[in-house]
Amino acid sequence: MIKHFAQKVEYEIPEHLRNLVISVIIGKTEEKVDLTIPIFATGFPLIVNIFGDKPTFTVNKIPYQTESNLVVAGQIYNSRIVFRQTGIFGNVGLILHPTATYYLFHKPGEFFNNMWTKFTDSTPLACCKLIEELSECSQINRRVKLLLLFLAKLEKNRLPSIPWLETSVDLILQRNGNVSQDELAIIAGVSNRHFRRIFKNVIGVPPKYFCKVIQLNSVFQLLHDTKSEKMHLLALDCGYYDQSHFINDFNKLIGDTPENFLLGNQAYLKEYMGRKGL
Repeated sequence: MIKHFAQKVEYEIPEHLRNLVISVIIGKTEEKVDLTIPIFATGFPLIVNIFGDKPTFTVNKIPYQTESNLVVAGQIYNSRIVFRQTGIFGNVGLILHPTATYYLFHKPGEFFNNMWTKFTDSTPLACCKLIEELSECSQINRRVKLLLLFLAKLEKNRLPSIPWLETSVDLILQRNGNVSQDELAIIAGVSNRHFRRIFKNVIGVPPKYFCKVIQLNSVFQLLHDTKSEKMHLLALDCGYYDQSHFINDFNKLIGDTPENFLLGNQAYLKEYMGRKGL
């Protein structure tokens, strides 16, 4: 059984990368497993280095094979994603800012949606040496260092910043998703149409969907921090007006009721949900 699916690793992110990399997580087992693992939207893309056996996964019941030990995991958007892990489970991940894939890889957010995309297909810089060094590495801290060193190279070649978009995303995160698109567009100083188009192009999902994902994950963050099982009360703290509204959103994004999720055999996933690291 997986004890930790996405446990935070205390690692100092270099100052020049802190607007791109939020935190480091690790998931692993000491023994072989045979597990089916649903993956839900968190609002944050990741770079994942697989040091165990490569999983298979399905997107809306369509099967895929993970082809590389270094991938970019994009936003999850209106899709049901399930991973199947047989053998040793071992991943280290860098949680990225929602705009980071666009800035670093020079690709629209939709390019990465609902997939684990090979790093070699993602980066504008050659990464063969990085992949070789990771394959020979046995220490987690060394893996993280190698990844951050390569991101520092990408950062020097990044696309120009979009200040109003970064401000908008930060405001969504600060308010736990409780902000309207109209207010965001007014603060950004752009039209609603322009706001939606740029937001979706860079991040990969519409702003309204992103806000809902962040709002729901804020409940999980409180759940993780407080160790409380009273999810409905925590939902009220995150801006839900009533219990039925929260349960409805939960069902749409998770596909189950909060009670079933917490009591089910994937309850450990609550540490993956809400893992903002902010």
